[in-house]
Amino acid sequence: MEEQKSGLLIFALSLALALMLYFYFGSQLNRQSVRQPTENKTQVSKKKSDIFKFSGKDIRIETKKFIAVVNTQGGVLRSLKLKEYKGDDGKPMELIPKEGFFWNVASTESLSERLNNAIYSYKIKDGKNKTTLILYTKLGNSTLEKSYSFYKNRYKIELSFNAPGIGIFFGPKVAPKDRKARYSFIGPLVFDGKKVKEVKLKKQPEESFKSPVWVALQSLYFTVTLIPEKPVDAIIKKIKKGSYYITLKPEKGNLFISWGFAGPKKYELLKSYGMNLEQNIRFGIFGIISKPLLYLMNWLYKIIPNYGVAIIIITFIIKLIFHPLSVKAYKSMNKMKELQPLINQIREAYKDDPSKMNQELMELYRKHKINPFGGCLPLLLQIPVFFALYKLLMVSIELRHAPFILWITDLSAKDPYYVTPILMGLTMLVQQLLTPGQDLSQNKFMLALPVIFTIIFLNFPSGLCLYFLVSNILSIGEQLLIKYVYS
Repeated sequence: MEEQKSGLLIFALSLALALMLYFYFGSQLNRQSVRQPTENKTQVSKKKSDIFKFSGKDIRIETKKFIAVVNTQGGVLRSLKLKEYKGDDGKPMELIPKEGFFWNVASTESLSERLNNAIYSYKIKDGKNKTTLILYTKLGNSTLEKSYSFYKNRYKIELSFNAPGIGIFFGPKVAPKDRKARYSFIGPLVFDGKKVKEVKLKKQPEESFKSPVWVALQSLYFTVTLIPEKPVDAIIKKIKKGSYYITLKPEKGNLFISWGFAGPKKYELLKSYGMNLEQNIRFGIFGIISKPLLYLMNWLYKIIPNYGVAIIIITFIIKLIFHPLSVKAYKSMNKMKELQPLINQIREAYKDDPSKMNQELMELYRKHKINPFGGCLPLLLQIPVFFALYKLLMVSIELRHAPFILWITDLSAKDPYYVTPILMGLTMLVQQLLTPGQDLSQNKFMLALPVIFTIIFLNFPSGLCLYFLVSNILSIGEQLLIKYVYS
């Protein structure tokens, strides 16, 4: 039967979607575990203790955005906490791993080691918009100065040297306690002025870049992005999976002068800093859909300050947009059901002549203006929207720790009591029972879909489960409306 073929195709598409979700997303939604950091032996020191135990004095600088700690050994930024963002442990989010950030790199390994082991003197200048820390040490007959400027009300840091040829390297990761997800890229990014490259280093241990506009090291929700003000050579080296070191050395003896963004990957915030920093957020191939949905979600949040409500409204809008297609598909499936006796007659009459049988069936479909696979069209067209919304819910820091109602206190985390995924599976079953031509006593494979989706969605973000649940409820209402009002 043609409606059975249509049902089989819907099942195959849905199962493929479910398997893609499982293998790409489902097993990677747990919090990122804290791993013992790896040293950069060629740049800092061969002694592991030199990395983990700083022998200098910690200098603490606090602004409205940061709590920064710089150690006088090497002038290394060893801690940078965000005051306005908390980790899952409730403490200010730490961006810097144990190794510390912004070690010094010179023309030779011995000079790099000397600079990184030296104890620097320092002075602090407190200005109107920023606080500047100047560290200095003897370098031959001259004095090397390394300075940090922390802006008081911005996620902006300035870093510079007064000696030519001295650069920095940093790594191996940002916000080591941040969450992770396989489908959301985590690691180094390089922007050449035209496009952003995700540096994955699958086949080679390192890669070099000439005069990048900016280089970033990022986690799921946070980034440290450096924008050199003079040309630099960038080398990105992979230490192990998820761990990288980025070296920036000034070209042709230039001074190293750079400013950087260190903070949340919030789209509008990053965009306000210019330099295409918003491309730190990797929406993927469906970004053209994700970005408008993000704007809409944030606009709705300004009116109703609840992202769960915003997701519900967006779901309603999406269903409204696809409503004409759903009506057409539903009517096509109903006509297929009505034509089934004629279809059976043609099959019986031409069972020994498949070519003639197909010709007669196509003529029957043309005569009654129906598409035997019309019921699959809404599913096919909604798959890009679904993946775009998935990416939006996964990478948008706005949903991180955002409450909805009662037990759902974080729309970016799984439902702790699995209420939304279970209800989603039940509404999916009801939706199938209302679908024309679905004889569930014969097409038992259709009964497997709600079970498969429920199991997969158990560990998915509650915001995504909420979208699917509301979408199913609206689909049920839509089917009843088409059946009793439009027919």
